[in-house]
Amino acid sequence: MHSVRSHRRLLRAAIAVVTAVVALSATACSNNSSSSPASAGKMTVILPWYADPEGGGYFAAQSENLYKNAGLDVTLQPGGPQVSATQLVASGRAQIGHTDAAGIVQAQQQGIPIVAVAALYQDNPVGILSHSDQNITSFDQMKGRTLVSQAGALYPVWLDKQLGVPMQTMQYQGSIANFLKDPKLLQQGWPTNEVRQAEESGVPVNFTPYSDSGFNPYNDVLFTSKSYFDQHKDDLKKFLQASMTGWHDYMGDVTVAGDANKAILAANSEQTAKSIWYAWDKQRKYVTAGDGAKQLGAMSEDRWKTLLDQLQKLGQLTKAPATSDLYDASLLPTVAAPASLPAAPSGSY
Repeated sequence: MHSVRSHRRLLRAAIAVVTAVVALSATACSNNSSSSPASAGKMTVILPWYADPEGGGYFAAQSENLYKNAGLDVTLQPGGPQVSATQLVASGRAQIGHTDAAGIVQAQQQGIPIVAVAALYQDNPVGILSHSDQNITSFDQMKGRTLVSQAGALYPVWLDKQLGVPMQTMQYQGSIANFLKDPKLLQQGWPTNEVRQAEESGVPVNFTPYSDSGFNPYNDVLFTSKSYFDQHKDDLKKFLQASMTGWHDYMGDVTVAGDANKAILAANSEQTAKSIWYAWDKQRKYVTAGDGAKQLGAMSEDRWKTLLDQLQKLGQLTKAPATSDLYDASLLPTVAAPASLPAAPSGSY
């Protein structure tokens, strides 16, 4: 996996207020009056990143013709380090984007009219890697260590203020090279990305998800503009039905996953078949955790209230918004997670 991709994952996963994105988004909102209304059934979806398994359910929905059969014309548009999904959706140039739950709160604080409609990762995948020979299995064992993390990330602040686990931080520069060379270092990352990089470099690691600390905001949250939500509920409902069915099939049917993964590889030559299957396998438990077992994409009032309370404790809120301004799950279908998660094909990674 390329270092730029790792960097973007941490940028998106970190719970931080990025003023540059806010400025762009606010500009887009101010110009929104000149945007033409979206055509019925035609939708552009900004993927969480470039084409990869993080958007695999959408590729599955396309390969199974679920969107077409629902009367939708869906374009899957890559995200990336230069792409602001908030700006594109708020301006009407795209209909669906992805962020984390705190990104929705951030937009609300800035008066940007977007609303969450589903949350893919029920258990946030971001966590800390440590060299396995250090035998670190809990946050308490990390006290005083140096953590390589994205600038502005609130996860280390939460560990310090709420768990009494202070750490020195080293700014992440898009590579885990320093971590690989120094067994004493800790590295923020994803179990589908940085863990594989370490393994491929011959460095066994332990992975401790931040969610174990009690700080567990939804990740890969699907959002749309409030105007699109109000005017295109039928299309959104069809999209969510097809997408969650696609995710169900992608995670639970190896044949469907194989077809979708081929489409991902065709769309992104920086991927490899092995990296795709690895991510496919490792990400599924984070999608199907908790409420996701009964309803893929589920969102609850309690989870949003908990996040607001935690952000307030960390001094990240100017004023607590109403949860009704942050999310609306009324169009989300009840598509349960697969009854079982099959193993990856033999030799696939």
